[in-house]
Amino acid sequence: MIFGSFCYNSHAMRITFDLDSVIFDLKPVYVEAFRRANEPYVKPTSWDIKSIYSQQVYENLSQLWADDFLYTMPVLDKKIPYILNDLMANPKYEVFFVTERRLKQPEMTYMQLRNAGINCDFSQVFDQEGKKSDILRDIVKTDIHFDDSPFVVQGCLDKGVPVVMISNNSTLYNHFLRDRVEYYKSLRQALYKKG
Repeated sequence: MIFGSFCYNSHAMRITFDLDSVIFDLKPVYVEAFRRANEPYVKPTSWDIKSIYSQQVYENLSQLWADDFLYTMPVLDKKIPYILNDLMANPKYEVFFVTERRLKQPEMTYMQLRNAGINCDFSQVFDQEGKKSDILRDIVKTDIHFDDSPFVVQGCLDKGVPVVMISNNSTLYNHFLRDRVEYYKSLRQALYKKG
């Protein structure tokens, strides 16, 4: 695993994960938003979806984000729950899930993780006010973070937070950062980069 080269004697290694487009597949949410607007689906090419999609698609996305649709989002890779559960069972690691969904409902995020077969505790979920890079550095004190958001990745780079970017054909909005940060096309590939 990627963490084999790290050695922490004083504490367990703290690993943090973003959720959307890292663990969970956002495409069904986007497809449904376009379907409700009676428009053809278009991949997001910018993180600022309000500027690239119609007002109706944007409103549909906002509504879907806040309702029960979120609970049924599939994981990007069916092996990820097993991998994360193995990490959480290993005393060498502390795993946390940090999101900027703006729902401010960590209960919903926690239930989504549990429904996906990820056996986390409620205390491992952070969905709160504040800039994610500050939360990662000052509150969670992460040793390594995995994210797809170009703003979060840039914030981590600016604040000295070790970050790995998940960047693939569905995350066209972050490709411009590929030459500035370590990136992988999937979380599984990132976690197992060293075998």
